[in-house]
Amino acid sequence: METRWKLLVAACSLSVVTACSENTDVTQNEEGAATGSDNGLQAVNGLNTYNGLNVYNGLNTYNGLTSYNGLMSTAGGRMTVSYLVRCALPVGKKITKQDANNNWYTYAGAIGLAPQWETGACDSSCQEAISACMMAHINTSGVHIPLWLDSPMTAIGWGTNAQYPNREGTFFGNLFTPNSAGTLDAFYCNGPGFDKDTVPGRLGVAQGNVPYSNPYINSVNTVGDCRACGSTTTDGPSTCPVATKTFRSPITVYRGQTFQGENATTKGGTVVNCSSCSQGKRLSAIKSITKITGVYAATTGSHVVIVYYTNGDSVSHTMQVDAESDSQSGSTYTAQVTVSPFVSFPPTGGWDKVNSILLTPSGFYAGTTNSIKFTPGTGGAPDLDWIEIE
Repeated sequence: METRWKLLVAACSLSVVTACSENTDVTQNEEGAATGSDNGLQAVNGLNTYNGLNVYNGLNTYNGLTSYNGLMSTAGGRMTVSYLVRCALPVGKKITKQDANNNWYTYAGAIGLAPQWETGACDSSCQEAISACMMAHINTSGVHIPLWLDSPMTAIGWGTNAQYPNREGTFFGNLFTPNSAGTLDAFYCNGPGFDKDTVPGRLGVAQGNVPYSNPYINSVNTVGDCRACGSTTTDGPSTCPVATKTFRSPITVYRGQTFQGENATTKGGTVVNCSSCSQGKRLSAIKSITKITGVYAATTGSHVVIVYYTNGDSVSHTMQVDAESDSQSGSTYTAQVTVSPFVSFPPTGGWDKVNSILLTPSGFYAGTTNSIKFTPGTGGAPDLDWIEIE
């Protein structure tokens, strides 16, 4: 069994995503195949243009990634660098770069698709691997969503995770070198779960400006699924052809479960419209216990719960966030209830501005009999947009 590294990154609102993402370096060792990661890259900034990046030299050299101009000169460019390094270098490897204002930034490796690019060239195979990885991490809303990656590349490998049940789609191409027509090969195809448990900024919603397109949509394949790709496993494609070229480094993305606050089984508040919220609504004025039911847990014990919320007041509000479940043994049900401390939800800058907080409540039983219970504090509660369960 392979060792994988799963990135645990506190999610950021759009307004603070750059500062939160740029120097991320938090990892947790777990056992299993394939790889966990999180997205949040809003755009890929000019990998094929003059931008201080040269694929013929190492990222950690002056001629490979220039410190003083190009990508290092803007916040968006530096975010691109952070994902380049995350995709290319393995855990334990870091590079440091300086911007034109003499500010230093440290970027940490995580996935390790092209360790040779630290000091050497990135050839066409390397470019395809990094391109798939960069596209797989795009979230045009800037919201960080935990993802599960599968790929024929050994640095990622095969192996699904029951806590990520929705196969979103597969990404492949080359963002660095234009093809014979002078355009970039940047593609995706939809997985069977692309429209399930949708999340902001990802496949299945209106993403807006993205570098990739679906080459397989036609009168027969109206959904644009991955049936044209070849596969040695049910986990995802091993190769994906477009015209006369076959891409051999695709990355397939799986998403976790999501639940909308406005769809809670027991609502302790009022559903209101919200222009920046997932699916355009949030649960507001929560004054009593609110429950979301039907939550699946792959294992008994603790699981990560990411709560996306808004708080337009100038002070923090509190809630308890507990996992509750019923375990069946024969005809006997045993209730398991945990009571967590009250959690502080800081101001987000407006009732329509979403931020998030990551919690790990215990009390889950393996199966689908779980609930998430929200108990508001005495000083008022934040509004609830949506939650994700890992």
